Amino acid sequence: MTPRCRIAVGVALLHAALGYAPPTTRARRSVQLTAKKIDFVVEEESRDFLDVSSVFLDSFWADKAGAKELTAAQRRELRSGQLDDFRRRYALRRDTRRKATLFVAKDGSTIIGCAGVELDGAADDANLIPVLSNVATAREGRRRGVATILIKEAEKRVKEWGCTEMDLVVEESNKPARNLYSKLGYSVVSKDTASDTLVPTDDGRIAKQTTTTLTMRRDLNGGGAALLPVAGAVVVALGGFAYLN
Repeated sequence: MTPRCRIAVGVALLHAALGYAPPTTRARRSVQLTAKKIDFVVEEESRDFLDVSSVFLDSFWADKAGAKELTAAQRRELRSGQLDDFRRRYALRRDTRRKATLFVAKDGSTIIGCAGVELDGAADDANLIPVLSNVATAREGRRRGVATILIKEAEKRVKEWGCTEMDLVVEESNKPARNLYSKLGYSVVSKDTASDTLVPTDDGRIAKQTTTTLTMRRDLNGGGAALLPVAGAVVVALGGFAYLN
């Protein structure tokens, strides 16, 4: 597989890679979006993930539950797991080679959406792959271009890292998300019929189930995506608290 973002061990390239300042040492990035009909701000979240994990719970997980209301026990389990996952991926990784950034969209002080991007080493440790994840929009932020702007910010960050492509993994059944990604230029490059995901169950539990996922990719330089030689060759490792955006 052709690497999309090779992390070289040569002195010069390694020095350049280490030149990326983690969120703790760089100014907090805030982008005021003033285009027509865009009336929110996009920021990096690198300190307190409590609010954004609650928004993710009330959008992504509530949608996944469908018509069923999440029970109090399910909400506690999902909130705790999501908070730990955000902290692990977007705080603990920021001083490592596997860079990560979580963007949040805000309307005033209210978070109305989020999207993360990280360098994932599932393919091999020498070739870290930019992966988009944690894309969610609160109900009050929908039909306002929130998800699109957040994804564009993630793409800009990937280019800052020196990468030219970005991957994402989406459940095949999630047609709204697939349609959005397709409109933004992402193409399906592989299919995995044996992925694991978490789902709220009718009896009040959070259970692991098998689902079919698609890996989609966009060439950020405008070229087409090449098909992977083996379906599921890129596996997004999300750690102990697994989910699919």
